[in-house]
Amino acid sequence: MKQAKNKFIRIVLMSNGIVDLFAALALFFPVFNIPLPGYNSYTSELAFIGGGWGIAAMTFGIGRIWTSYKPEFYWIMTVLGLLEGITLSVFCLISFIFLGISFLQAMLPLSIGSIYGILYVIVAFTFKKIN
Repeated sequence: MKQAKNKFIRIVLMSNGIVDLFAALALFFPVFNIPLPGYNSYTSELAFIGGGWGIAAMTFGIGRIWTSYKPEFYWIMTVLGLLEGITLSVFCLISFIFLGISFLQAMLPLSIGSIYGILYVIVAFTFKKIN
């Protein structure tokens, strides 16, 4: 049973790492002049934001994929994933409701943050049952 629970945790970490690596493609958006969702053109500020977001996503993605093979680090990455998922979801909701960003801009990070926030809650309970 412990092996099956570890497999679930590993799948969540691995899939979240892969999603993060796809988000890291934002690093290349300014280079190829691909607009961010909801923006028609790039300013230097948006290029900076896209690059910073891409670097952070790439770092977390590599860390999650590496951690998916290291059960001794499951708990810390679960806590970080839970915090990231909840924070991202709340930030998107606040930005949509109070700052007037479009639903298109908020939709993708809100859905990813919510899905992985829920998955990491399940992982946290699974991890507690393992130990």
